[in-house]
Amino acid sequence: MSNRLDKSPYFYCMLGNPKASFGTISADLHRIRRSALNPFFSQQAVSKFSSHVQAIVDRFMHRIETCAERGESIPLSYAYRCVTVDIITEYIFGHQFKLLDRADWGKEFYSAWRSLWELSPTIRQFPWMMDAFMAMPRWFTALTNPKALEVVDLFSNVDEQTKTLLTSNPKEIESKQHPVVIWELSKTDILSQSEKTFSRLAVEANGLLAAGFETTGSILTHTTYLILAHPDAHRKLLVELMEAIPNPGQIPSFQNLEKLPYLGAVVKEGLRLAVGAWSRLPRVNRSEDMQYRNWVIPAGTEIGMSALFISKNPLLFPDPESFKPERWLSVNPSDDRLEQYILAFGKGTRSCVGINLAYAEMYTILATLFRKFPQLQLHNTTARDVEHVHDYFAGMTRAGSHGLQVIVGK
Repeated sequence: MSNRLDKSPYFYCMLGNPKASFGTISADLHRIRRSALNPFFSQQAVSKFSSHVQAIVDRFMHRIETCAERGESIPLSYAYRCVTVDIITEYIFGHQFKLLDRADWGKEFYSAWRSLWELSPTIRQFPWMMDAFMAMPRWFTALTNPKALEVVDLFSNVDEQTKTLLTSNPKEIESKQHPVVIWELSKTDILSQSEKTFSRLAVEANGLLAAGFETTGSILTHTTYLILAHPDAHRKLLVELMEAIPNPGQIPSFQNLEKLPYLGAVVKEGLRLAVGAWSRLPRVNRSEDMQYRNWVIPAGTEIGMSALFISKNPLLFPDPESFKPERWLSVNPSDDRLEQYILAFGKGTRSCVGINLAYAEMYTILATLFRKFPQLQLHNTTARDVEHVHDYFAGMTRAGSHGLQVIVGK
């Protein structure tokens, strides 16, 4: 059977544009676009970028220190998105959006992205709506649909950032210590000229930005809440981090952090419970029938399932709703098979291209945060505030929720 499975045009039209690699319907076209991106998100490439990740995380820590001195709470749900946005924009544009410097912790920025996801079920039913919003005069969109206006303005901002980058002095871009992804895509021989137009690259930048901050930000939020809501897990993590990192001002590389057993178990359990994409991610084999046990699935049939049903499967994960990092610390080597059921970043040829960067971020951020601030505490936050109740492709919290808030205790 061919493994060239296309994405569902009906389902993925909610993204508004199939020019980005993530939303590409055809498996053959996706393979070309993905091959151009892969070199910049390999383990080796991410390793070279890791010093920039740590520098941005250190800026985040400095702002938390300022909040602690003032006795202020930190809205980590927004703050994590600030960090992940600044990291991915540094990588794809060669400069940061500097969300970490915003007084509102990027709340308005996140509001625009959430508006897009909240509109997605409607756009799936009426795919012409996105083009209509983009074509309307700005004043008319503001009058008729403020949420759509936030999305339009966000897209326009990314377009402007892409245009600025592509018209930059080549010597300035090429002198940077790391490759600038969108710039490199505009120069690669892997893509045809039609794949390197401004409009195509701007859409690709939008897709990389979305994929590069929301899933990782959401998983970090969920995992941090679970750690702080389980004192025994919090204590075990602190013991391991203090032993492995004697000087909190010198955080090891993420490759060394990945070797810490309990931190690794916490990350895996956080990934399992956060789930990632909740939607069923439908695929279609257009050329061949497919066999599943005793059933034949005719060619052209859209099939899919949600990762939620795997991560919460009691046969794989006993007591699946509970946060138990210890389930990943079994002495039985055969338990390593459980890692194949972590699906937060997908699997196969369509898995998230940024998975290596996401892991580097998660290990670096969690280790740095909890080592520097062992007295971190929940503030006005319950399970309800971080519970995912909406399926807007990714799982999202209740509208109006303040999400995860913390304070640094004395």
